[in-house]
Amino acid sequence: MTEPRLEHQNVKVKQLIEDYRMGRIVIPEFQRDYVWKKSKAPKLIDSLYRGFPISSLLLWQSAEETRARRRDPRPTRASLMNWLIDGQQRVITLARTLSGDEDIEVVFNPREDMFRLANAATRNDQSWVRIADLWDDEIYRQLRRNLDGTRNAERREANFEKVRRILDYEIPLVRMVDHTFKDAVRAFERINTLGVRLKKEDIESANVAARHSGFIADEVAPFLERLRQQGFNRLNIMHLFRACAFVAKPDGRNRTPLHELEKREVLSAWKDTQRATEQAIGLIRSELGLVNMDILWSGSLIVPIIALCATQSPRERDSKGLIAWLALAALLHRYSGSSETALDKDLRACRDADPTGALLKNLRQQRDPLGANSNDFAGALNDRSGLLAVYIACMFRGVLDFYSGAKILMQSGVDRHHILPRGQFPQELRSAADNVANIAFIVGDINKSIGQTGPEVYLKRLAPRVLKSQCIPLDSRLWAIDHAQDFWAERRDLLAASFNDFMRDSLPQRRLANS
Repeated sequence: MTEPRLEHQNVKVKQLIEDYRMGRIVIPEFQRDYVWKKSKAPKLIDSLYRGFPISSLLLWQSAEETRARRRDPRPTRASLMNWLIDGQQRVITLARTLSGDEDIEVVFNPREDMFRLANAATRNDQSWVRIADLWDDEIYRQLRRNLDGTRNAERREANFEKVRRILDYEIPLVRMVDHTFKDAVRAFERINTLGVRLKKEDIESANVAARHSGFIADEVAPFLERLRQQGFNRLNIMHLFRACAFVAKPDGRNRTPLHELEKREVLSAWKDTQRATEQAIGLIRSELGLVNMDILWSGSLIVPIIALCATQSPRERDSKGLIAWLALAALLHRYSGSSETALDKDLRACRDADPTGALLKNLRQQRDPLGANSNDFAGALNDRSGLLAVYIACMFRGVLDFYSGAKILMQSGVDRHHILPRGQFPQELRSAADNVANIAFIVGDINKSIGQTGPEVYLKRLAPRVLKSQCIPLDSRLWAIDHAQDFWAERRDLLAASFNDFMRDSLPQRRLANS
């Protein structure tokens, strides 16, 4: 048996990118998805440009069978393949920068000697040049010819050449040779001591991949991609693992991680989990009219619904009660703190003879009696809990478009509109307009047409039934900018009242009351 060993070497950026593109370096299925923000790309390029040191890459080379993530380049034969254990974010960023694709288009200004992401301003300014063009030999030859006779041409060319030399930057690399797959997974888990701490979902993915090879690559990753395409991008792999573990052991007193189950159990539960997830999404769409997760801030909110869709027939299911629970859980930021503990508790409630009642009982520990109050609508625009509550309050009133009077669903053509337009406020007070109580839902084209119109003008044109459907105060004295605080206070009260009417309509009084 060959003794496992470590090999140390340096690899040039150009060779690294080529190996990744040709499938000689592959992302194993237990790796996290690409998560870097695009803004990190110019910083990485700048570090290489200035010759700053960057941390080493960790590869695993073995003939042992494992699986790659499907979106990677097609891998070469296993004996020639290097599995990237640490460094995925940097390698993918460099590969995308070289091609200038997938929204990572880095540009360089030789005069200012700086890098940034391309935008409308840089595209209209010839001082900025795409890194991908500088790294392309043919395009670069044309750029050099265009430099002749221009001011500071020599300095620009020198800086361009320095950018091109980034491809020759040597990155340190450590290769694990002939280690077992489990050793590679353990190495991945321990990388958190060297840099960014791994999330629980990363470690759980690694454990599942180690025990059930191919499950993530063949089953989970493609399904997650379909969910993202449907707009449910806040459901992540850990949410699905939690739901799947519940489905596998619905009567268990404690959670059993998937990597502790037999593969046949996991695959059987996974089929039910996929079906239940689609049913849960259908329930959210039919009961709330939400077509995506733009204002549904956490995938954890959907996990108990998936669990119950998997274990209850449609006849047994309290659909309206579950949606009411979701609305309250979102309003109360149910999973914003110790989300794992709260989710454990709620999944135990799903095993109760009356699961909806048990879920509501858990919420009652946060607020009793259950319901909204005006302060729940006092948050800024980034408060998705408040924004969802505004939508639910308006939806219950049959939310109507300002001008067409047609009923609104949260589809792609619907905008969030400042009722008291931001531009009407003095510059120093405009930020006050960015609160959820100032938001209505209207068709996008209309939003642009009334953006600069005073509220005392355009609100008078709207029928009272339209104003009522958006929980907007009918007292026209409140519509002036100088009465903004009174307007928002009144609207917060109307929103809270409508949200609570939705709760009373969805839940029997005994469920809302303390029990």
